[in-house]
Amino acid sequence: MAALPVEYLRATRIVNEVVDGVEVISFEVPTHKYFSRGEVPYLSLALDVDIRRLESMISDMKYGRVVVEKLWAHRLDSDIAREVRQVLLPDLTMNQVNGEAEELEGVRILKLHVGQLREFIRILVRARHSFKEIVIHRRPPHPAIARYIAYL
Repeated sequence: MAALPVEYLRATRIVNEVVDGVEVISFEVPTHKYFSRGEVPYLSLALDVDIRRLESMISDMKYGRVVVEKLWAHRLDSDIAREVRQVLLPDLTMNQVNGEAEELEGVRILKLHVGQLREFIRILVRARHSFKEIVIHRRPPHPAIARYIAYL
């Protein structure tokens, strides 16, 4: 019996949250291996790749062509051994987002502002020999870190 291919790109739950008086529309991030559709704009921004092209490359992973690998996503205010709290990231397409970029010692830092929340999200991109390391950091409340490796 043939096994069905695994879909790595999935739709996840949308959450409305209020952070410092600002309403933020966020999505849940799978802990590892799988990608939420909301993560694609973050990775596209970090890698300077078209969103549709990146979605296609992630979908092709079901055939063994690994392009972007999610190592893990973790909420910093939870204890891994006792409880697992869901990582939330603001949806870049449903919120008012702007930002700035800077380069420090070979690391590109993207600072995203969501509404009036300054530097609510930081994306660090470090180029290695054969891959790029991407780290997305969300500040409190619900601080979180997600880490990826891209072979582009």
